[in-house]
Amino acid sequence: MKKFTAALATTLVASSATLIAVPAAHAGGGDSRGRTETVQEGGTIYASYEHMSSAFRPEDVTLRIHEENKSEVLADVRLVGTDKCPATSDCYEDVFRSEPVTLPAMGSYVIDVVAREGQPNEVVQRATGRLNYGLNPRLTLSSDHPWASYDNRTVKVSGSLVAEDPHTHEVKPFTGVGLSYRAREIRGEGWVWTNDAGRFTTTAYYDENSPAATTFEYMVDKQYESLSLPFRKQELKFAVDAPTGTVTAPYGSEIPVRGKLTRVADDGTEKPLAAEVRIGTGPGADTIARTGQDGVLTTSHTVKQGGQVSVRPTESNWFTAPEPHSFTVARPSRTSKLSNVEGKVDKYRKVTFTGKLGVTEGSYPAGTKAEISIDHRPAGGSWTSTGTFDAAYGASFTASSPKKADSGAQWRLRLVHAGVDGTSVKLGRAYTKIWNDGVSPEGVRRGAALTAKGGLMHKPGATWRPYAGQRIRVWFKAKAAGSAWKELGSTKTRSDGTFSKKFTAQQDGTWQMRYTDTAPTHYADHGTEDYVDVR
Repeated sequence: MKKFTAALATTLVASSATLIAVPAAHAGGGDSRGRTETVQEGGTIYASYEHMSSAFRPEDVTLRIHEENKSEVLADVRLVGTDKCPATSDCYEDVFRSEPVTLPAMGSYVIDVVAREGQPNEVVQRATGRLNYGLNPRLTLSSDHPWASYDNRTVKVSGSLVAEDPHTHEVKPFTGVGLSYRAREIRGEGWVWTNDAGRFTTTAYYDENSPAATTFEYMVDKQYESLSLPFRKQELKFAVDAPTGTVTAPYGSEIPVRGKLTRVADDGTEKPLAAEVRIGTGPGADTIARTGQDGVLTTSHTVKQGGQVSVRPTESNWFTAPEPHSFTVARPSRTSKLSNVEGKVDKYRKVTFTGKLGVTEGSYPAGTKAEISIDHRPAGGSWTSTGTFDAAYGASFTASSPKKADSGAQWRLRLVHAGVDGTSVKLGRAYTKIWNDGVSPEGVRRGAALTAKGGLMHKPGATWRPYAGQRIRVWFKAKAAGSAWKELGSTKTRSDGTFSKKFTAQQDGTWQMRYTDTAPTHYADHGTEDYVDVR
């Protein structure tokens, strides 16, 4: 075993460990605690005492040794060499050795410092350190992984401590002994205790900024053993299928970028990696994409300028970086165009555009797309986007807006990145409204007559007017669980827009009038839901 000389650092996690509180140094206060520990020399075990108090002198000190959580004193020893402490000095921080210690059994014991034992001004400082009663302790270390890596971010270091029984010299597990430890390069430290088998385990957690190697050091009674674990980077492999070479594409188009990212795992197999990928012409100009759990990259590059474009995984210390993939974009021209564009609005206010995306000249790679916005402008207002969709060059498209249409605003398509605006079109129908609708009477006996009635209005201009000659359909849904809506019949509106229709009460349920047989100039409307209790 080797001499342990370096200072401990901070923050490694110990599993199944009880930490020893080390007394802080004190510049002479009357209640300062002495520090005690084990000394072994020539087959004899002693206690070492560091004097840390000005309230009493070293020659006043007795060391009381007992089992943890027990009060019975198993050894009561004095210090030797205290006569070397001058009467004119408090000998602060001087270290003294005790008389030889003999205990009934091998193990780890608690040391109490007692000053002026038995006198009225006796001072007792409890648990100032440990007495490890065992000869020639021997420590062995191992880890559950030979290195830390992306696959092994948590490493458990285990150890075994044995010693010779001071009475029989039989080598046994040294149980209940506290060891201080540190992981030097990752600045971790702590204390861990051996179990009944003389074993212990500590756990180290790694991240991508961990050092190239970590040395774990464990100390017991001025002796230590160490274990060094390397940090192994895994090889990244990045295969890009497209684009390659020089690409010609219109300004604002989005050319497909496809590839796959894998890593060479600790077992030597290639495994997919979900990670960020940077695409662009240089720092500050990159866009960020991400591979899927299968490692596949499916994204696009928006053409804004000519030049070389690089595709590369974001750097990570877990891996060795592969060579970036690059392709060249020819200087783009503004050649994108929209053709055969038609906008429609249905009776439920849904706006849908159809058309085709192409170019006036030049070419583009297969799969090239553009982002298209569906824009809306109310009367007297400004254009705003209601949502976007991707369209492929050379192909027809159909897309709908998430925004419901009104009575007659302007709509258009716009290529988001290409600076191309489509022709605006006015889309809208006249509003309709079912009003004063319901079924009566509300409470009715089975077999009695019910009347569904109401009125229908429309707004072809600035004011609401009765809407005559329109078919109103009557729907019903029974109260029973799982029942579906079904149409029971229909009627037409009178000249004043009112309508009514009689039915026979059969069962509890909900009624609703619906205007769905609309002309292309009008929207549909649904009345309120009216529940009727049939007794």
